[in-house]
Amino acid sequence: MACKNCTTLSQKRQFSTTGEVTRFLRRLRGLVDDGRITEFPSFTDLADVEDDASWPDVIECQFGCPDCGAEFTFKTNSHHDKAPQWLPKLVLFRRR
Repeated sequence: MACKNCTTLSQKRQFSTTGEVTRFLRRLRGLVDDGRITEFPSFTDLADVEDDASWPDVIECQFGCPDCGAEFTFKTNSHHDKAPQWLPKLVLFRRR
C-alpha cells in the first residue's frame, strides 16, 4: 500500500504502555482533523477517548482512508489480557 495519507498506518501494531496508546490516539485525532483519514461510526467515538487514560472499558474505533479506501480499527478491552491493537484491513479494491 503506497498511499500518501495512510502508508504510515498500514502496519498492525500492539501497544504495551498507556503512553504509547495516548500518543497514537493524539496522532489519530490529528489525522482525522486534517482529513487524511475519516472516522466511521463505531462502537466508540474517538472524541470519547480522553488523553488522561481514563478510557472506557471497551474501545473500538473504525477509520478509513479517503484516498485509497483502506480501513483500520483501533481496539482494546480492559476485560481481556490483550494489548490495545491497531489493525489495518486488507483492501481488495478502491472505494468510489
